[in-house]
Amino acid sequence: MTVSSIQVLKGSLNFRLATALARLRIVDTVEKEDVNEAMRLMEMSKDSLALGMEEKGRPQSVTDKIYALIREMAGDQRTLKMSEIKERATSKGFKPDQIEEAIDEYEHLNVFSVNEARSKITFIDVN
Repeated sequence: MTVSSIQVLKGSLNFRLATALARLRIVDTVEKEDVNEAMRLMEMSKDSLALGMEEKGRPQSVTDKIYALIREMAGDQRTLKMSEIKERATSKGFKPDQIEEAIDEYEHLNVFSVNEARSKITFIDVN
């Protein structure tokens, strides 16, 4: 595919998106805002493809993201308070049941242990 045919295709897509946006507003004419939004959508689409190619391996699950947050919080510490974990994870948009599920899963995998009162987690040293 030549450069000019790619540009024609991109222009055609932008035109169709702008027309669709005008139709969503229930008008017969495409306005500058429709064209700008179509161009923005195309850029965001292109950016999302580039981000997808940079990531390696499988996509992170919610459980993986919560574990990464816990590891980040721990730094060099071996023990963390459960209340601090829940507070930080909740502030990042995770739900309490997702947090509990992640903690249970990694405890089951013997990555860390949770005390009986479920107030602290301690990372298990593999060395």
